[in-house]
Amino acid sequence: MAGTLLSPRFWPWRLGVAMGLPWLFRFLLDRLVHLPGGRLERAIESRVLMAIVDVLVLLVVLRWMEGRTLRESGLFGRTGLVRRLSEGIALGAGPVAVHAAALAAAGMYVFSLPGSATAGEAVLLALVLLLVGFEEEVRYRALAFRTLDQGVGSWLAMGLSGAFFGISHATNSGATPLGIAAIALGGVFLAACYLRYGSLWVPIAFHFAWDTTMGVVLGLPVSGTPLPGLLHVQMTGPEAWTGGGFGPEASTALQPFIFAAAAFYLWKVVVERKLTPPPWRARPVPAAPAPASIPSTRGPAA
Repeated sequence: MAGTLLSPRFWPWRLGVAMGLPWLFRFLLDRLVHLPGGRLERAIESRVLMAIVDVLVLLVVLRWMEGRTLRESGLFGRTGLVRRLSEGIALGAGPVAVHAAALAAAGMYVFSLPGSATAGEAVLLALVLLLVGFEEEVRYRALAFRTLDQGVGSWLAMGLSGAFFGISHATNSGATPLGIAAIALGGVFLAACYLRYGSLWVPIAFHFAWDTTMGVVLGLPVSGTPLPGLLHVQMTGPEAWTGGGFGPEASTALQPFIFAAAAFYLWKVVVERKLTPPPWRARPVPAAPAPASIPSTRGPAA
């Protein structure tokens, strides 16, 4: 027992490294380092550094603590990559666009041109959001969820990693209990996507398309962060429908999609038997093999 507790393979140690090292680096980066350039350039530089740190932490956890390869993280597999990216982009951009169109038709969103972002700024912002999606999916899915999945089983891992994901947005401007709950449920959905495909590219593409469509294209707040958009938006409806300063993630009109997406992918991982059972669940004892009478002379099956 003592050997297990002291082993780097013990999952709580891996979880501490997976979550603690990126947080510590971000804390030191925000307080001790002054990055050069303007606001957008600093955002890109910060996210590039965080993405590098997260991949290095993933390498430490996989290679040193687990004895696995980076390919097993779901980050470098190329099989079905285009299909995974397409699925993630459609899942991310489609519901946001439909939600915005419905509220615009109801008069709650009023869109106009020009927005506050130029085409060049929009490209840079999209790059930032791609880095945000990459970095957060590595941290919350490849590191947190994957480690918890091995330690406590898939159901609890999806719940806990989703809660971590929601709580990480709790200090954002305009955060509401509904918005935080929606992000936490979104974390469960993204963990189920990751579990189903064994690939990070559906979650990364979803994250990027969701944030970019919401913020860069439509000019809506993204998790409480206002972004310059290609369109200018004026919200005129009740906050319960528009999401207010936190954005559509706090809108009751967008909740059915998040719930339905989570329910569908959870159903798929159950049907496809992708779930890891918790270690404390009793496993059936295999039946003892029947005593052999005459040794078989046949070779191994082809």
